[in-house]
Amino acid sequence: MRIPQLAAIVLTSIAVTACNGLGVPPRPMASFDLGLTAPRSLPAQVVPAQIQLLAPSWLETSAMQYRLTWDQTHRRRSFANSRWAAHPPEMLARNLERAIGGINIGTSECRLRLELDEFVQVFDTEQRSEARVVLRASWLPARSDKALARKEFALSSVAPEATAEGGVAAFLQISDMLAEQLVQWLAGLDGEGLRDLNVGAACRS
Repeated sequence: MRIPQLAAIVLTSIAVTACNGLGVPPRPMASFDLGLTAPRSLPAQVVPAQIQLLAPSWLETSAMQYRLTWDQTHRRRSFANSRWAAHPPEMLARNLERAIGGINIGTSECRLRLELDEFVQVFDTEQRSEARVVLRASWLPARSDKALARKEFALSSVAPEATAEGGVAAFLQISDMLAEQLVQWLAGLDGEGLRDLNVGAACRS
């Protein structure tokens, strides 16, 4: 084979390789957060001395996780080009601390422990999805882990579109809903036939 022919083959190979690399550029990674939940004005005895949020290891990630109800329901998948700006439990805890204790001076010695069990976007069809959050709340005295009151919160919100961006909008709504429901629960503890769950000897035990 002559040198000119070899050179032509090499140039052709380079050109083909270059063309293959000039396809549609990869979509840049998008980063999302949960925004800022508005602080609530609360009676002093409703504001916990401490807010703690616990989460399982599989939620301690910035991946935006989702499920498909029609294909391996128990498989957790992640969007390829979308991420949370921080781990969802961290962002959710920040929002709830801001909503419950951000502008309030508390007098209660009780602690609010939150255990996050689920934070995922679920696709029922290719055109419909919803965000789901499941969380358990415990109202604890200052020096004991024996709960004075417990409640589970299971919230869902339909996404405006079946995309990662749509899921973010739904999670923003859930974050606000959860803050409001927690506030209502805390404020109503002493109204459920129970006494001194917000203040008094029960919280000092």
